[in-house]
Amino acid sequence: MNAGLRIKKIREYRNFTQQHMADSLEISQNAYSKIENETTKMTTNRLEQIAKILDVPFETIINDEHQIFNLNNNHVEKFYIENLTEQKTELLERTIDILKEHLDFLKNQNIELIKLLEKSK
Repeated sequence: MNAGLRIKKIREYRNFTQQHMADSLEISQNAYSKIENETTKMTTNRLEQIAKILDVPFETIINDEHQIFNLNNNHVEKFYIENLTEQKTELLERTIDILKEHLDFLKNQNIELIKLLEKSK
């Protein structure tokens, strides 16, 4: 995924319009659109400004390996589910359920380990 597309996805996730981004950057909406379409060259300073507005680390915009979304944000599930096909939504929901079950299992294991440690004192 290129930087322009990452910027667009983060902007949409934040429910920001292109006009909001353009106003924040003090440029026209058309100039901002060119950033997302990568039809204009961006400076490091401009990318840093965008990252700040979007409230993400600079590296998120320039590097595919970094996570785009804050998984602690309560809007993540809504974002993903609204933008997936029905089949993929069901798969994601099942995955979430499995992860919740695994988390519960690990919590129980942790409780048992704490009990064992307390007994050994």
